[in-house]
Amino acid sequence: MMMKWYMFLLLLGFVVTAVPRFGEQAPDDVVELRLNEIDYKQGSLPGNQFIEIINKGDAAANLSDYNLRLVDGRSGQAVVYQTINLPQATLAPGDYFVLCNSATVINCDYQFTGIIQESGPGAVALMLSSVVIDTVSYEGNTPSPYTEGSGMGLADDGVGYKSIARFPDGLDNNQNNVDFSPRCITPGLANREQDADCERWLDPAQALEVTVSAFPTAVPEPGGLVTMTAHIANQSIFNIDLHSLTANGGQNLHGVGSCLLPQILTGFASYTCHFTTAVIGLFGEEIGQTVTAVGRDDFNRQVADSGQTAVSISQRIRWDIYLPLLQSLRPYGEPNNTCIQGYPLLLNQTYSFLAEDRDDWYSVDLPQQGVVRIHWLNFVPQEGQMILYRGECLNLTIVANSGQTAVNRILDVGSQPAGRYYIRIISDAPPNNQDAYTLRVQFP
Repeated sequence: MMMKWYMFLLLLGFVVTAVPRFGEQAPDDVVELRLNEIDYKQGSLPGNQFIEIINKGDAAANLSDYNLRLVDGRSGQAVVYQTINLPQATLAPGDYFVLCNSATVINCDYQFTGIIQESGPGAVALMLSSVVIDTVSYEGNTPSPYTEGSGMGLADDGVGYKSIARFPDGLDNNQNNVDFSPRCITPGLANREQDADCERWLDPAQALEVTVSAFPTAVPEPGGLVTMTAHIANQSIFNIDLHSLTANGGQNLHGVGSCLLPQILTGFASYTCHFTTAVIGLFGEEIGQTVTAVGRDDFNRQVADSGQTAVSISQRIRWDIYLPLLQSLRPYGEPNNTCIQGYPLLLNQTYSFLAEDRDDWYSVDLPQQGVVRIHWLNFVPQEGQMILYRGECLNLTIVANSGQTAVNRILDVGSQPAGRYYIRIISDAPPNNQDAYTLRVQFP
């Protein structure tokens, strides 16, 4: 079993103790460095090799105390063909340090000169002075002390998008061909389980993935307000500076709803924002909604993607007049008994609804500050109240209310700032399924 070095006494194995200065207390924290990922075979691009070290301990490590040995075992002897002294740097707990032989390797912390042996058996060993701290033998067993268990069958296939890596990070059973396996490269990032379709991680044409959803997914003719959700995912290992987000080919979404730019998406990170838009159309139409994201990666390459969804235009409820009774096939706007179900209203349009239950909620958006007046007419039950809120459903603020007993009411709330508002109609009388009341939000 390969012996590991820690900063406290183990019952088995060796000891590495930090000796305190006079008057100082000996540290209890542990430095535990491991080789975490190695890309030794790049085919026609040997200049893109890298070695990644991870600190799995709970204390920072001074890397200048360590060095790497590159070992050739093909002759049956362990021949060290290059020693790489690590630079003066501190590696925090849980962090990565990447050594590369080309500046084209992303997240490279230190560039060395030379080529890692591409055929085996060969090994990379992490040394504390002349003591082996960790070692990985590939394509066979490199003579002692440069193999943990066995390196038989452990090989980088030479594809530019793969390496040999631990998964999860730092996994160590002291068995090279168990702890390491071919995986998609992730220098300076958490190793991932994926071992196929790796090229998209380095291809700017596949770096961004935009998905779009709408709520509600259908609005009655001629249309209404819809809340759109845009999710932008970085599918690559590069950082992406997201600087443009547009809707339907032109609308700049910066500052619209919760959408703000620029956004820095690190490798495999994502960004989600919401905005409201008016969807107008005829019954039966599917109105497409497109969001396009554009950015640049670490190498100043443009990356872009678009996501689409569609909102259906449903049939407006048809009212049939029978003397002396006004009927409809079902209540218009239902269900809208909670804030989150609030039926969207357009400004300066008159709507008809039934007071067939106790609570009805409606939402309306003000595009800018202005004077608001709400007309609530023909409320036959009379006993009830109207409350106007501002904000979102989980954080509402009461703006005004009308609790008088009357058939016709006008609530003049004066000048109000831009934003989303909710109107709550509370009926304190028995349900009325015959007489429709009207609701109109006048603005400005």
